[in-house]
Amino acid sequence: MAEDENTSPGGIGGADLDWSEQALTSRRFGDVYFSAADGLGETRHVFLDGIGGADAWAGRGRFTVGELGFGTGLNFLALWDLWARTAGSDGRLDFISVEGYPLTAEDMARAHGAFPEFDVISRQLRAAWPDRTPEFHHLVLDGGRVRLTLLFGPALPMLRDLRAQVDAWFLDGFAPSKNPGMWTDGVFAQVARLSKPGTALATFSSAGAVRRGLAAVGFQVEKRPGFGGKRECLRARYNGTAEPASAPVLAPGASVAVIGAGIAGRVAARSLTGAGMAVTLFAGGGAGDAPPRVLVSPRLAHPADPYGAFMAQAFTHAARLLPAGENMGALHLPPEEDTRVRDRRRLDQLGWPEALARPVDADAASDLAGVQVANGGLYFPEARFLDPAACVPVDGVEVIAGRVTAVDGGRVGWPSGERRFDAVVLAAGPWCGELVPAAGAGLSTNRGQLTYLPPTEASKHLRLPISFGGHVTPQTDLGTGLAHIAGSSYAPVEISDDWQAVKPNYHLRPLEKLAQVALALSDGWRAAPMGGWAGLRAVTPDHLPVAGQVCGADGVYVLSGFGSRGYQTAFLAADMVTAAMAGGPMPVPGRVAEALSPGRFQERQNRNGG
Repeated sequence: MAEDENTSPGGIGGADLDWSEQALTSRRFGDVYFSAADGLGETRHVFLDGIGGADAWAGRGRFTVGELGFGTGLNFLALWDLWARTAGSDGRLDFISVEGYPLTAEDMARAHGAFPEFDVISRQLRAAWPDRTPEFHHLVLDGGRVRLTLLFGPALPMLRDLRAQVDAWFLDGFAPSKNPGMWTDGVFAQVARLSKPGTALATFSSAGAVRRGLAAVGFQVEKRPGFGGKRECLRARYNGTAEPASAPVLAPGASVAVIGAGIAGRVAARSLTGAGMAVTLFAGGGAGDAPPRVLVSPRLAHPADPYGAFMAQAFTHAARLLPAGENMGALHLPPEEDTRVRDRRRLDQLGWPEALARPVDADAASDLAGVQVANGGLYFPEARFLDPAACVPVDGVEVIAGRVTAVDGGRVGWPSGERRFDAVVLAAGPWCGELVPAAGAGLSTNRGQLTYLPPTEASKHLRLPISFGGHVTPQTDLGTGLAHIAGSSYAPVEISDDWQAVKPNYHLRPLEKLAQVALALSDGWRAAPMGGWAGLRAVTPDHLPVAGQVCGADGVYVLSGFGSRGYQTAFLAADMVTAAMAGGPMPVPGRVAEALSPGRFQERQNRNGG
């Protein structure tokens, strides 16, 4: 992809639109997005009819469509509309689309104005529309019945990173003569890799190179009459083989037990319910009480590394799903200059717009914070300070109290009963290994402590949470009065230890770090009375969660290892587990899914000769 004035530092371009012509046109490619005469009619004829219309998903609980070229989203809206009118009430639609030059939500609203019949679903799409960052974006629409996975970036590398089994394809990039990179043999090979026997394909292009390229990778191609003034279009059927599924696929209505009602268990229950599963949440799975407030703020790392790619996508995904919170925005103000330089470099590598993050100097940071700070850093407008109780409602989920004592395949036992399920998700933090030993591979336990600080004359002016190697929040009502929350300690501990007791000697640790950034705040609290909260975290050596099927335990999945970042990372990791169970497209790149695999620790041990 060539760099130009509309390309961000992360390497993704913005749409360069020409609204002056009768049809919406891309200046970059010199081609139209849809027919000026009847764009919707063309979409229905070429793409919907090309894959067989509603008959394509008749009798199927789930249907997955892949697309090259999201454009204005007209194909997606037309498909969603037809599917909603014809699929069963328990049906689930997955749509995957690659787009190298995304439109803005405002541009889509203007383009969609020509199709008022899609107004309701267009508004849903635009409300969830992501920032233009070069990564996977997983959007949950229609209460979970429709899931849209957008791959923002060049077609070939994005497809190589995709893990999915697609039922139908729309090839709708700009014409091969205008945009040849979307129609290469490498792209066709990836389309075939992601298909299964019988997968349908439709495209407006009947060019000889397209016909030959599809035939070479296993598609049986035939011409159809084109739409309007176009003579021909194509449809095809895949006659090759499919990559084997990694685990049995659960149909909508399958029964799933989720063990643990902390953030991991609750987001798993919500994700699985959205996918059509019948979920039972065991609230006594082992996880402790939630903290009184949580700070959800990104952690930046190099996006070429699976850790950096996951953390960046996890934050933007969580930001779309979490409520606004008490305070929007947070400041990250590390006292070390080399850390600030590294963070700015990471920001450039991620290609994040200012709507997600921007550098600030000490003066700008002080204005945002409402108090004087010693140095600049990064401002995250989408970070938020939340009451955990408001984060993840679990409507429609059966909740059972009582500590789970046994998990054997799909059988779950607790003191007052026993039931069998089609699958089990272990989301009990550091207790997962006590229930299924293999689920504890790589997990260890850390104790975290938060400190409650009384408001002072200086601290009352603090408007935003500040992180600095620790963090401190604006004052909030904890039910027993107003307090600031500072944190947090991070110390290894055994589950059997007395970890719940608040330790006074830990209270001053965050204040010592705060003194390097905001001395007046820190000094005002040194002699203040302090309370606090303590909880346990499951952590891993590589600081990534574990999300997927437990090795050697059919039907048992684990969702754990979130450390202190559960409210940032659990939402995306839970959707990964749901995709693995339901056979849907993995919402993250394949390299990231492998990096979060529960079996990775044993594999590393085997490679190292252990």
